[in-house]
Amino acid sequence: MTFVDITIVPVLNDRKAIYLEFSRRMAAIYREHGATRIVDYWQSGPSASQDDFHADGASYSPGELRGIASVVGASDRESVVVTITEWPSKGIRDRGVAAATKDERVRATLDEDPVFDGRRLVAESFEVALSTPGEG
Repeated sequence: MTFVDITIVPVLNDRKAIYLEFSRRMAAIYREHGATRIVDYWQSGPSASQDDFHADGASYSPGELRGIASVVGASDRESVVVTITEWPSKGIRDRGVAAATKDERVRATLDEDPVFDGRRLVAESFEVALSTPGEG
């Protein structure tokens, strides 16, 4: 069963190209270690109205609905990046992540100028519970 890792991190808007170059390098390494697909989603603009994600007429108090940008503390100068890394199974994921995090190319990034603040990265692993086929 497909397994995914999802990471969410705020990145300064003027570092988008640097982030994407970093992500391309990391994606290649994770694919070598078993990931089948890595997709970065860059926030398209100012935070969406949280009302857009609830039924029309739903009643919430002001400030009650929080967007991802607020959860990760993104500033007006930052965009949220959501990355989904797909794995064929949890077992392959566990072995792949263990190998990738020990990979010298990944470890070498510790000596680079940080692309984002790793303390603000939010991450979790998920089993795919429902997937609807796309049209095309």
